[in-house]
Order: sequence, then structure tokens, then C-alpha cells
Amino acid sequence: MDRYHLENPGCLTPDELSEDAQLIMETGNQHERNILEELKGSSAELREINQDANSINATRGALSSRVPIVYQAKIEAGNFAGYADFIILDPQTGKYQIWDTKLARSPKPYYAIQLCCYSEMFAEMMGEPMPEKFGIILGADADGICDRIELRIEDFIHYYRHLKDNFLAMQANFDGDMESRPIPDPRADHGRWQSHADAYLDERDHLVRVAGISTGQIKKLNEAGISTLADLAGTSGRSISKMPRETLDRLVHQARLQMETRELRRVDEKAIAKFDILPTEDETGTLVGLGAMPPEHPADVYFDMEGYPLTPGGLEYLFGNTTIDPETGEYEFTDFWAHDRAGERQSFEEFIDWVYARWRANPGMHIYHYASYEVTAVRRLSSLHNTRQDEVDELLRHELFVDLYKIVRRGLRIGEESYSLKKVERIYWPDSRTGLVTMAIGSVVHYARWMHSGEPRDWNESPILKEIRDYNKDDCDSTAELGKWLRKLMAENGIPQASDSKALRSSDQSDIKPLNEVTAARLEVAGKLREKGDDISRVLADLVDFHRREEKPVWWKFFDRADSEAEVLRDDNGCIANVEATGEPVSEMRSLLLEYTFDPAQECKISAGEKKFVSFTHEKFVKLNLFEIDLNLGTLKLKATTKTLQNFGGVFPESGYLIPHEIVPAEPIPTALTAVAESYLENSLNPSATALL
Repeated sequence: MDRYHLENPGCLTPDELSEDAQLIMETGNQHERNILEELKGSSAELREINQDANSINATRGALSSRVPIVYQAKIEAGNFAGYADFIILDPQTGKYQIWDTKLARSPKPYYAIQLCCYSEMFAEMMGEPMPEKFGIILGADADGICDRIELRIEDFIHYYRHLKDNFLAMQANFDGDMESRPIPDPRADHGRWQSHADAYLDERDHLVRVAGISTGQIKKLNEAGISTLADLAGTSGRSISKMPRETLDRLVHQARLQMETRELRRVDEKAIAKFDILPTEDETGTLVGLGAMPPEHPADVYFDMEGYPLTPGGLEYLFGNTTIDPETGEYEFTDFWAHDRAGERQSFEEFIDWVYARWRANPGMHIYHYASYEVTAVRRLSSLHNTRQDEVDELLRHELFVDLYKIVRRGLRIGEESYSLKKVERIYWPDSRTGLVTMAIGSVVHYARWMHSGEPRDWNESPILKEIRDYNKDDCDSTAELGKWLRKLMAENGIPQASDSKALRSSDQSDIKPLNEVTAARLEVAGKLREKGDDISRVLADLVDFHRREEKPVWWKFFDRADSEAEVLRDDNGCIANVEATGEPVSEMRSLLLEYTFDPAQECKISAGEKKFVSFTHEKFVKLNLFEIDLNLGTLKLKATTKTLQNFGGVFPESGYLIPHEIVPAEPIPTALTAVAESYLENSLNPSATALL
């Protein structure tokens, strides 16, 4: 599209750069400027290259003179040219390396491709061997620290050259015919050509418009001659190679509802989407969808957060909550604000204290949210700030957080292209949003405006913050309206409120126990160290509870997987979905072996060995060894002792999922660290150990 635009000026109109794209670009440029100032403050000489007609000669001169740091060097070779953020001389090897700044806090594959290209151009332009490594300076974390990652060129150069050859072949065959454009990647961000890509996909009724469809599923359908949403909607009675029947049925059902909704909206663009109610039990008899909706409670909370991802480490700046007055039925809004890291900790603690106290006073209440962002953020903040972890654990363990997105996805099939809250609410809350901010990215842009506006931190005195608050309140109110609508559907269709143990976990507070003696003693030691307040005490205080704290995210990941749909686990290459037992157990030394089968079409990176796995069936877990696996045949053998199987009724599970058990026991390290901490408090720690700390 860029080339066509260059060769045919005036034929196409690129999209204007959106406000959020401008914000991200400016934030990235600021990150680069920050690194530039940091390097200017170092002892090494830095040469800045102006982007003008002399830039290539200025770059050659700086590099030939072995200037330690060259900023915005222009490099070119053959058909390629570019400006490298930094070319830095490694004082140990005497060789240059290309470094690039990226706003993201983790590396992405295309970074390596870009830096391979820069390194190749540099070597050819300067007549030097290819650099051995390149580097990426990532965005700052919550402590303002920018990770610097070095990668070996040899690990990426062959893949880069394969991509480069394909790219050059495409350019050589470019004929300027718009009809021969390649199909745009449906999942990609096409920048200033996004509206053109969207129009292209809409004109061709591309399968990507089917809600919830994956790239792999699109490929399998295309191979079977199904290339449009209409084709898929009309598919019946067929089988698709390497696609389970239930997956195909789901996709066909989804496409059919979207087609019916399209027809309605051709007559009335505001027509409500068609939808169907799905079964309330899965194949194992577990309640799902509307069947898993917990009983309504007058103290229920409807929760939504706003975050600003472009500040170092990101900032969760608004915790919004809608509750319903049991007497009047009116919505009440409770919000907690933060505008810096210290404020984030304080607001997080205030929110957790508020909702935890509300639960203790109202057993049976739940905290409803839509999609995974809120729970992920709550977990992350408890670890980041090292606070309220036990309260968060109790809220999670008692199933207080209810993701209405999962209820909707498992309970309804809706004729919309996505199941975002803004799409789904067209059915139950149409035309109810009236504020200036209507999308999450809009709240990010508005918050950036506030940061530069000089307006007060109090939303009562800041028009911009008031708009963001109104938007967040709309999201919370919409979540409450969604809960009402789902229960209305249940009543109309004779679906009882869930009464299983999982839905009622929040009612039973009898298993809330004080910390065990060992943990309580460690936390007491940590508290005394923090009171002491010197640098060594603070380090030791963090170390004493480190392993208990760091185990929590591993357990959270495990239980997330255990609560996932079979299709989600099929796409998770660390798991195996739908394993079925065959035959009878056989003896293997002092253990038993049982063979299972599974669909070999699912991708997985599991290999046999000592690594433990957990089989999950009907909310029961048993830790087993994966003794043998054949990914081509779809067979595996699980190994267990009789004692282990006692936790599962004395027998192997008939069916279920294999989910990795990734907890690595930390003992005796925590005990040893506690002993060191106690010795320091008693002033009996060996001086050499103190020096190391």
C-alpha cells in the first residue's frame, strides 16, 4: 500500500493518525530522548547525526573514527536504508553493536528482524564482519528501570534472510494492480492503511469477522474450500480435517447468528443482535454459562478499573465499583484514585480493605467484572506492592470474583463480531452511554491530556477526570445491568441459580484460618526488620517472605487453566485437553501405568520425563507423572503410586485435562533466610555475610 501510494500519488487517502497512535508515538519518542540524555551524561563521547543530505557521510566519519556512541546513524546497503537509534562500541570486544529503544517492556519478534537488517546494513556499509550481537532498550518498569537485552544475531539471521528474500521477491513481482493485493493479516495493526484493510476484509466477507475464530481454524476452513462468513454459515453436515466436530458446530452457529443479525440491521441499523442460549452443563456435567451464575446478593459489587499503560511500569489509576441500594434499587458508585506509584498502593489497599470487609460482613456476595483485566491487575498489584496478599488470596480462593465475560461466552451465542462489553450491551443497555469517553483507549488519551493539563487531582475539580470517572461508572453500571439481564434470561428460560459448591464458595467463611505458625513467625521477623529500617534490614525483610509471595502467581496460573474451556486448553501448548483412558492399569515396578488417548491435532510442547502433571476432572486434582507420550499417535501413559491415587478415590481419572504442575518447592531456602534474618536482628550475623548483603 505504501509503494502504490508513492507510485500513484492522489489515488489513495491514508488514514489520519489517531490520537492514541500519536500518544504512543510521542511516548516512544520520549523514551528514546530519555535514553539519549542518560547516555549523554555518561563518560563516553556521543555523536549525534543530523538527518540531512550529509547524514550518510557524517555516519561513516563517526564510525570510522570509532566514536563510542553514535545516535541516529544513517545506514544503508543495497535496497535498504534506515536510522539506527544507537550504535555503541563495546569496550571489551572493540566492536560496534546496534541498539534500538522500544517502549514495550518485553521483546517482540519483529524487533529482532529489524535489528538483523540494521546489523547487516552496517556490516556491508562499513566493510566489517557482522556484529555478533544487537541490543534492545525496553520501556521502564514500575521502578523506572529500563531492561537492556542483548541477543545473538546468529539465532535470528537465517530466519531474517528468509523473510527478506520473500519480501524482495514480492517487490520484484509488484505490478501496481490493486486487485492483486495480498490478503491483509486480519490480526495485524495496519497503521495508516487500517480502514483500507478493514474494507478489503468486509468486501470479501472474510472469516476473521466470525467472533472467536482463530487463525489456525481459518486456515483449516480455507483448505476445505470455506473462505467467507456466508460460506461458513451455510455449512452443515460436513467434517473438516483436524477440526473437532464441536468446534465446527460452534463456528457455524456463530456465523449463522451474525448473518441473521446483518439481515436485521440492513433494515434497522440499531436492531438487537440475534442470540441463542447454550446448554448449562458441559460434557463432564459441570455447570457452565448461565448455569454457573451465582445467586444474587444485595451486597454484590460490580467492578471495573482504568489503567494508564504508557507511564513506566503502567499505572492503575482508578478502581471503580457500582453497588445497588437494596431498598431503593438505585446504583451507588464508590471510586478509589491514584496518580503516582505511592497513590496506586494506597488506593489498592483501600479498595481491597473495603471489599474484603464488605464480604466478611456479607457472606455470599460476589465481585462481578467483565474479562480478565481486573483480576490480573489485582494479583499483579498485590505482588508489586507486596501488600494485602493474604486478603487477595482469600477473595480468589472463595471464588468472589465472577467474570461475566466467561458467563456470556459459555452461556450465550450472540450475532456480534466480538463479545466485548460495548458490543454485548447493545442488547440489554442500548444508547445508555452519554459521556465524551466511550472506549477504553479514549480513557487513556483523556488521562494523558489530564497529565499535561495542570488540572487538580480531585475529579470534583477537574473536568477531564470527571469525564473519565463518568466513563468508568458507565462500565460498572453496564456490568450491573448485564447481571440483571442474564438473571432475567435465566428466569424466562427456567434456568435455576447455581447451587453447586463452587458458586456458594463465597458464603462459607469457616475455612478462613490464621496464618500457620511458621509463616506468622517469618512475617513477624520481616516486620521487625522493616521497623529497623536500614538498607540491609529492608533487603532481608523482602527475602524472608519472597518464596511464599512468588509461589502465588504460579498457583493462580494453574487454577486459571483448570477453569478454562477445553478449546482454550487445546490452544495452550503447555496442556493437553480431553484425554480419555483406555484399557486397565498395569504394574510398573511399585507404581501403576494407564494409557490415555487424545486428539493429536492439538499443538503441545509436552515431553515425557519426571515433570509432574495434574489431571483435572470434576474439580478434583491428582498429581501424576507423564511416563510416555506420542504426539503423532495421540497416546500417553500416566504413572502413579497407589498412595497417590487414594486422593482420587483409588483409581485413575477416566478423562480430563493434563495441566502442568509448575510449583518448585523452595525449602529449605526460606528457613535458612529466616535464620539469617533473625541472626541480623540479634546482631550475631557474621560480618562477612553482612558485607555481602
